[in-house]
Amino acid sequence: MKNQFKITCLFIALSFFNFLTFAAEKPQEIKMPVSAVKVFLNSALITHIQKVKLKQGLNKLAFSGLAMNINGKNISLRNLGKSELLSLTLVTLNDTTNILSLQEDLLYMIRKSKDSILTLEKNIEKLKFEIEGLELEKRMLVNNDNIIPNSKTISLAELKITTEYYRDRYKDVSIEIANKQRDLKQLKRNKVRALKNAFDVDNDEEKNMTISIIIAELNNPEGEATADLELSYLAKESGWIPVYEVLSSNNKNLKINYRSKILNNTGIDWNNMNITLSTADPFQYYAAPDLEPYYVDGGNRYEDNSNNKVQQKKTQNYVEEEEIFTPDREITFTIAKKYNFKSGLIPFLVDITVYDLSPEYLYRCAPKKEEQVYSIARIKDWEKLNLIDGEASIYNNGSFLGKMYIKPSEIEDYLELPLGVMDNIFVKHKLLSELSSKKFFAGGTVGTFDYEIKIKNISTEKVVVEVIDQVPVSESSSVKTDVIEMTEGGDKDVLTGKIIWKVELNTSTEKILSLKYAISYPRGYRRSSSFYRSRKVRAKF
Repeated sequence: MKNQFKITCLFIALSFFNFLTFAAEKPQEIKMPVSAVKVFLNSALITHIQKVKLKQGLNKLAFSGLAMNINGKNISLRNLGKSELLSLTLVTLNDTTNILSLQEDLLYMIRKSKDSILTLEKNIEKLKFEIEGLELEKRMLVNNDNIIPNSKTISLAELKITTEYYRDRYKDVSIEIANKQRDLKQLKRNKVRALKNAFDVDNDEEKNMTISIIIAELNNPEGEATADLELSYLAKESGWIPVYEVLSSNNKNLKINYRSKILNNTGIDWNNMNITLSTADPFQYYAAPDLEPYYVDGGNRYEDNSNNKVQQKKTQNYVEEEEIFTPDREITFTIAKKYNFKSGLIPFLVDITVYDLSPEYLYRCAPKKEEQVYSIARIKDWEKLNLIDGEASIYNNGSFLGKMYIKPSEIEDYLELPLGVMDNIFVKHKLLSELSSKKFFAGGTVGTFDYEIKIKNISTEKVVVEVIDQVPVSESSSVKTDVIEMTEGGDKDVLTGKIIWKVELNTSTEKILSLKYAISYPRGYRRSSSFYRSRKVRAKF
């Protein structure tokens, strides 16, 4: 019976010793190189792969060399072999971190730098208190406006001495606060630099004030093993936007250079990377789908609210964001060439792909507004180009014309790209007569307006020009408009009053279009003169 009791006690003691050994396990520090990057519109999925030796039993791993601003809900550790993942914890450190509050694992990792970092913390705390004291004195100087107590009468010389003291002291305090604030900022930078050195972080940017450490606990039930651990997470402060170059040649063919600006402000460099670009929303990637209301507006256009990627205008960090609309399907590009993407706020411009197209070229003018004919490239099946909102630089025959903003969410049947003014097609819009046959009748007035549009082609090729004009549209039941005469072939929109002719012109030919309409309005109705239509700005004095 005594022997059995001794055996039981020995078993309990050994179990307790194993527990203490299990709990006091020191972390194995692992520097994780970047292996793959998938950049989303406002974040990046970063993957690290490293070969790690695992002993039998508990293994505590501390991964460093990671991005800042890691989303703690989107971290995964894979390729564990036969090991079991017990925990996966994200720890972030910055200039406000209290070193003594860190868990034992992290204190063990910075054991060589602990004393110097604590000294920096004490100096930071001391400087903060000094600044608070100076701020208090400054407020007292501002609030103490009653410099003559108890309505005591003092001489002008005494008043001068008193006001000079307040003025000089306020200046001295303000200068001292500014100097100490600069010192405080430098101390914080020194602290973060010391933390980076302690955790072996390869980043010298002073603005990067965040360090991320991921601690994993694995239970390896069998003997020693080697595993190619794969650590993945989502990091903010990254994204991409498209940049297009549209190059047209002789109105016969067109090329679109699809490029991208890629931002890596994650705090770590992506060296020698074939990165992937995506329009997916990674923060909802694995969520169960749902449907929002699907509205049809009065213009017969469909608006699906579930397709928009809504972003806040400003984040709490460095990168501004905007709101765009993307397709409900994911658009991805893999950059064929390897690049080095250094961390920072300067984006990198890389080539994605090139589209060689043969669009339909057409010519359009609205001479009532501007007496010039424009060339336009019209692209069918534009959805296959995988465009998203972005700025396009337009070139025609080697000349830079300007920039436009491509917004696919507002494109319906065709993508139209403006290619500038045609120098060999002329158009003139002329008012032949206004109110030429103004007549008065019982209770009202009828006025007629007669216009002429002359269009001439001096190019060497036959062209078809889309000519746009309009007749007034009445918003009052007492005012009516009627088209008296209009050149055949014009397509009139009743709702907008817009008229469109498609005029075919052989080389060295011209055509004249006519438009005559009448407006009837009641006596006493005030009609704005058509001569006063242009908005201008002038000085007011």
